[in-house]
Amino acid sequence: MPANVEQLISECSPLLEKDSEVFRELLNYFGGEAKIAPDLHDLREFLAPRRLFKVVKIAETSFMKCAYALVDNFPECTRSLGMLRYYRSPNAMIWQDVEKAENIISNSLTMDVYGWQPDSFTAFEKVGGDQFELTAILAF
Repeated sequence: MPANVEQLISECSPLLEKDSEVFRELLNYFGGEAKIAPDLHDLREFLAPRRLFKVVKIAETSFMKCAYALVDNFPECTRSLGMLRYYRSPNAMIWQDVEKAENIISNSLTMDVYGWQPDSFTAFEKVGGDQFELTAILAF
């Protein structure tokens, strides 16, 4: 699937450089071993014409702290046209913690989240470390 993802990114956003952070994070999001399989339709919507992109990476001691750091330190995320997020857990995934983090983010949005194109998240488990990570790919 990663080859298909790379081709789709190049087709939908031909000016997005393959060595850019945005390109790499989109490959991570759609091409990795996600606990929730992402939908390629979200990728097509996310890469709509005339959009700018930004990647925000946060590492904290919990997913909730990651979510608070996102909305407190990057207020532009509440005004984005779309957001793809993925969480990385240093140990077994505790889904209630992911849900709490998602609630923090959704309660902070200033737009109707259902009007976004798209708004989705997934999660990965990582080996080692003690930090919880949140990566958000924003579209403006």
